[in-house]
Amino acid sequence: MLRLKQAGSAATLTLAAALCLSVLMPGKAMAICYTPCIALGEGPIDNMTQVDELYDYDSDKHETLRDNVNEHTDEQFEQHKQDFMIEKVWDEWLRPNLQMLTEQVTSVAIQQMEVIGAFLDAKHQLETQRLFQQMAADAYKDYTPSEGLCTIASMSRSLGGSERNYEMASAVLSARSLSRQLLKSNSSASEGGVSDRESRFVQFQKRYCDRDDNTAGLAAVCQHDAAVPLDILNKDISFFRTVGRPVNIDINFASTTGNASSDQNDVFALQSNLYAHNLPETLQKGVMSQGSEQKKDTGEQKYMDMRSIIAQRSVAENSFNEIAALKAQGQTSVAMTATYMRAALQEMGISAADATRLLGENPSYYAQMEVLTRRMFQRPEFFVDLYDKPANVERKSVALQAISVMQRRDIFKSQLRIESMISLLLELEAAHQQETAQNVSAGIK
Repeated sequence: MLRLKQAGSAATLTLAAALCLSVLMPGKAMAICYTPCIALGEGPIDNMTQVDELYDYDSDKHETLRDNVNEHTDEQFEQHKQDFMIEKVWDEWLRPNLQMLTEQVTSVAIQQMEVIGAFLDAKHQLETQRLFQQMAADAYKDYTPSEGLCTIASMSRSLGGSERNYEMASAVLSARSLSRQLLKSNSSASEGGVSDRESRFVQFQKRYCDRDDNTAGLAAVCQHDAAVPLDILNKDISFFRTVGRPVNIDINFASTTGNASSDQNDVFALQSNLYAHNLPETLQKGVMSQGSEQKKDTGEQKYMDMRSIIAQRSVAENSFNEIAALKAQGQTSVAMTATYMRAALQEMGISAADATRLLGENPSYYAQMEVLTRRMFQRPEFFVDLYDKPANVERKSVALQAISVMQRRDIFKSQLRIESMISLLLELEAAHQQETAQNVSAGIK
């Protein structure tokens, strides 16, 4: 640019004028160089001296012009900011578009939140449904009894009632035996041992006599009809046929009909033959007071000795009464239980008729325990049913433990009876040794 000025060319003057106009023209503030404007205003440049003076120019006019330019520039920038940037760009372009953008973004964000909320709702809903389904499945698994468990429960019904029948039958058999041995009224021994033997012999002739016994010598003694079943003959002396073999005996002392059943007569006859088969005669009042007290042979002493013998005999007889009572017929309400018990036997291959014959219409306590503690485990279905839900397997375990407790209790009662008999034998032996020692010390042979 310096070379253009030194040459004094028209192009330089023209450019300087344009630059000066651009600086001084209102509305187009562009401060570039003040020297050409000054030079242009003072006249043409003829030599280098004027050029140097132009570069060294620092007058008040220059300062004023510079201040005007700066002030004008600030005003133009401020006006540009206010008119163009704020009013035009911001108010007319940016702010409305940003507002619409914000509204659009907000709407989209809200829509996105709605979608996310729907996903969250669906998630919680599905989790809740899954939880309910899981709980329903657990409830079905844990609270749905299996067929095997129902079988145990069905065959255990009325077991308590049958046990009460067994206890009552044992008490009645014991009371009946005591009444007979004590020669009570309204019994076969009410008139003493002779009447007891006569009534038992008449019963033998009409019911238990076998014509072929004694080398057919009893043909003239037997008075029963030929239609008497063969399985009844000699049942009054056969423990196995009367009590040992059957699991259900038709003994129902709770019946109000007053008619003894066939099994009941057989048990009474067997009991009379096994215990106290030879009863003493009735002791009259005068006999009770006779005798010498020194010899201890008074009637009172004999009667008390007889009662002592009856007491000792009742200990041994109690086992017979308990065994017979265990097989006494159960309650009438157990009839429905018999259906399930017979079904369990049929699963083992036993026919319906044989199952009914074995268990009877109302199974006894012994028959029910026989199925629950033995027969039930002989069926393959029992082990197949063990492939079951864990909760049902636990229930079966508890049910079997309960059955085991009942069985152990029955075994414990049997052991108590054995211990009673052993203690009685020891007591009798001790009494015999004591009496022998007393006789030796007294010189009695």
